[in-house]
Amino acid sequence: RIRSNGKHLLGLINTVLDIAKIESGQFSLNLSEYALDSVVETVRAATESLAETKKLALKTEVGHLLPVGLGDEQRLTQVLLNLVGNAIKFTDTGEVRIVATAANNHFTVGVTDTGPGIPQDQLKRVFEQFHQIDNSNTKAKGGTGLGLAIAKQIVEMHGGRIWVESTLGQGATFQMQLPIRAETRKAAE
Repeated sequence: RIRSNGKHLLGLINTVLDIAKIESGQFSLNLSEYALDSVVETVRAATESLAETKKLALKTEVGHLLPVGLGDEQRLTQVLLNLVGNAIKFTDTGEVRIVATAANNHFTVGVTDTGPGIPQDQLKRVFEQFHQIDNSNTKAKGGTGLGLAIAKQIVEMHGGRIWVESTLGQGATFQMQLPIRAETRKAAE
């Protein structure tokens, strides 16, 4: 229990440090070549037991022969872990699916769940710092409301974009589109 709580606190500290670095302009990317299929596999392996515990199917669909990307593999893994972790956390039955493809010099990665969905009036706000959808289910599941804000900054620093589509009662799909060869940008002020 001590080890688990220690890991949880370390995660919270690192999240707060990421936000502080973003706000002070000290957050930077370490660009190197990476394989998107490896990022997806790393995230699948890391979250598989969480899905199994909730009896959810965790599925991946990765395009064949994806090109080698240029970006910050560790930070992109962090973003995908956040998206998949949230999908598993808020989905009680069904599945979570990760789809990764490449077209027109961009990767597109989507995480779809069969959870409760997100109200239309909340879709734009989910990427704001400390924002959580205000319902008892969300409050019961916990969280800081910082993960998606950090994810948005990381994706935008790669020159990409991230968005969510959802129908209440039918789940949500978080998607990000990233240039295959990132051109690093400063974190948004």
